[in-house]
Amino acid sequence: MALTLTEQLDNLYTTTWELRKSQVADNIFTATPFWYWLKDKGKLKQERGGRFIMEPLEYSKNDTVQWIGKGGTVSLNDYEFLTESKWDWRYLVASMVRFGVDDQQNRGKAAIMKLLNRKISNTQNSLTDKVEEDLFDTQSGDSIEGLQDLVPDNGTDSVGGIDGSSYSWWNNQSTNATGKSFAVYGVDYMRTMLNDCSNNRTQDRPDIIVCGQTPYEYYDREVEPQRRVVNKKLGDASFENIEYKGIPLIWSPECSNQRMYFLNTNFLYFTYDPMMYFDMTDWKPIPDQVNDRAAQIITACCFTVTRRLCQGVIYNIDTE
Repeated sequence: MALTLTEQLDNLYTTTWELRKSQVADNIFTATPFWYWLKDKGKLKQERGGRFIMEPLEYSKNDTVQWIGKGGTVSLNDYEFLTESKWDWRYLVASMVRFGVDDQQNRGKAAIMKLLNRKISNTQNSLTDKVEEDLFDTQSGDSIEGLQDLVPDNGTDSVGGIDGSSYSWWNNQSTNATGKSFAVYGVDYMRTMLNDCSNNRTQDRPDIIVCGQTPYEYYDREVEPQRRVVNKKLGDASFENIEYKGIPLIWSPECSNQRMYFLNTNFLYFTYDPMMYFDMTDWKPIPDQVNDRAAQIITACCFTVTRRLCQGVIYNIDTE
């Protein structure tokens, strides 16, 4: 039995999306500097199924480490140093809608493919905007956790099911910049925050700084008379950046001008389920709409942190 026009178009749309979805996913995570940096660091990781995402955390040192002399003994006491944070799966969805009139008026294969590719490009751009927007927001409803959740202003919020107010090892660094002009005191704040996060240890040193446009321009003006240094990797990807003490400083229009994040991305992860990663559902008829159909693009994912002590935020930045 020959397929109907609707069935033919369902198959064409689904097949084309399957051919392009890896390219679309790659484009989403290389379109903005932070996600490009995270992806390049290999921090987009897979996890298959499960009710929750569990991240192992180290919270104490090995207390058997010691100096001994001749005939000295070594402690064999076992010790607890691991716990787990718990994260909910979040589901990112975008609908693709087809109107029967458009299907009828674009019946030629060339016309259909042109329309289809416009819809795919529009969906890709919309997903890119949403992921970037929610990166700098707080979690609400069913949305993903953002940097305001993982690196909150007060530093002691409950994150990943662990209460920072009860466990100091789970606090992030934070500085309230209220009352002092960032144009005047910004570099001093940045210096102290970098030292607070890194604690003079290489493994804890932030590897990227993210802020809004105005603080970025303040620092840009500060270093303008000097030889400006940029990160080559980000520069080669056409992302504007400046380096601060060897760390790339980037900005996003979605980041508040009142915040500057010092981030160690060795401990930040975008986790996704490869069995639900920008996959298209079946095409379904839209109730009470003649010949109109819809499908969804869905991704199961989560944004997590495994070490907060080396993450920091300067907040309430005065940009006057």
